[in-house]
Amino acid sequence: MSRYVFILFTLLLAGCGSSSDMIQVTGTVKNADGSPLPFESGSIVFTGTDGKNHASGSVQSDGSFTMVTKKPGDGVKPGHYKVTLGLWKNYHDLIPAVPKRYMEPTTTPLEATVDADHKHFDFTVEK
Repeated sequence: MSRYVFILFTLLLAGCGSSSDMIQVTGTVKNADGSPLPFESGSIVFTGTDGKNHASGSVQSDGSFTMVTKKPGDGVKPGHYKVTLGLWKNYHDLIPAVPKRYMEPTTTPLEATVDADHKHFDFTVEK
């Protein structure tokens, strides 16, 4: 009997892997006046300042987003992130809908610290 309990315990531990520390992250991206940004195609990327973690999401036409690390619904690892935006007025011609500083982790002014108390972020784009 104790052998079966040990096997069950081991399987439960294996099933509780890294996904248990993931946090569901949502938010919005809007203009400084609160209006939605006009764009044809949009994405948002969280790049860990530790260089290890990242997550991404599609930005909807109303500015809302939900972050994904590997698969829909898995969330984001806790940590500090630089936030970049890939919002395009015209994706085919690569005409950005936001200033270029928002498109690179080294120049973006947007940051997020994800933890149990911080899982919704409202980002403002200044022209």
